[in-house]
Amino acid sequence: MKICIDAGMGLISSEKGGIYYLTPQFLYALYNVAPENQYIISGYFIKKYRSRIKHIQELLGTDRFSFKFLPLPSKIVNLVETKIKFPLIEPFLNKENISVYHGFSGGYLPYFKKIKTAYTIYDLSFEVIPELFKDTRFKHVRNSATRADVIITSSFSTKNDLIRFYNIPENKITVTYLGVNKNIFKPVEKKTAREFLKKYIPFEKYILTVATSIKRKNIPFLLDVFKILKEKGIEEKLLIIAGTDYLKDEILKLATEKKIERDVFCLTEVPVEKLPIFYSGAELFVFLSLYEGFGLPVLEAMSCGCPVITSNVSSLPEIVGEAGITVSPYSIEQSYTTILNTLSNENLKSDMRRKGIIQVSKFSWENCAKETLEVYKSLLC
Repeated sequence: MKICIDAGMGLISSEKGGIYYLTPQFLYALYNVAPENQYIISGYFIKKYRSRIKHIQELLGTDRFSFKFLPLPSKIVNLVETKIKFPLIEPFLNKENISVYHGFSGGYLPYFKKIKTAYTIYDLSFEVIPELFKDTRFKHVRNSATRADVIITSSFSTKNDLIRFYNIPENKITVTYLGVNKNIFKPVEKKTAREFLKKYIPFEKYILTVATSIKRKNIPFLLDVFKILKEKGIEEKLLIIAGTDYLKDEILKLATEKKIERDVFCLTEVPVEKLPIFYSGAELFVFLSLYEGFGLPVLEAMSCGCPVITSNVSSLPEIVGEAGITVSPYSIEQSYTTILNTLSNENLKSDMRRKGIIQVSKFSWENCAKETLEVYKSLLC
């Protein structure tokens, strides 16, 4: 098969969320499972992301993948794809005898070339909580989802959202769970982790969370919960790994307004390979997001043996299973009570660590790649 894969948001976006890190892992697994196929990574990129393109080429390997990128100014991209509605991948496809085109919800599907298409949609957060999204960059998703031959998504929760919001036939949607790199995300002995973390944080005991946005990740709510926990006398600090310096500044501003700035610590630019040390050193990983299409951070935390408390909404209960504890991301009392009880119960935390490792074994990039390949094959039958 000759498969063309949209570079899209997952490879070259400036927004370093979970998709930014997991897309290369999916592609690498895809090649390892079926190296006999031809894989073309195509698309345009805004010139300022040139270094990201070079990094991706070095990471994936030009011996495994062909790369066809077109550098364009952002104004031209917006004009052509949002106003004229001409997908910039069309010129690539006209020159290649592609078997399957695999697009992602950050990009567009071909309009003119007759070709079998798979379309991955990781989440519909912009439909479920539209008040958090002021831009219009996802308006085309409904159109592409309707036109695609098959939709791939990463949870049954998102599958249900696709049926509810877009009226997509159930048999057109395939769920393929994402994976976690267990060579990186594995437990680190707590004493070793804390010794390493001395260079980053001036305390030992902490509750950990990660944030790539303020509102969707429910950070103001989490800070309110944490303030009550401090009033209840816990010694743990709150450590937040933020996606950007701007986000860090906003979080610390909120912490100051709530008068808990001495107990809230923010870090940015933590290398992926160092994240397991932070997960392993934490007393708890608390993730009270309002919506997740998959919930990669809870999977990473469990893979590192960290007990997880997360929201009882969207895909999160599905991913954490019985290994973690779920609470309402709208109930302050339930959240702080659950965290307080868990912090003081060593037997419970030990049981959550054990169950977490078992739960994570259900998710792998190899399985994700194999299931995606079966989708490609089904399109050609």
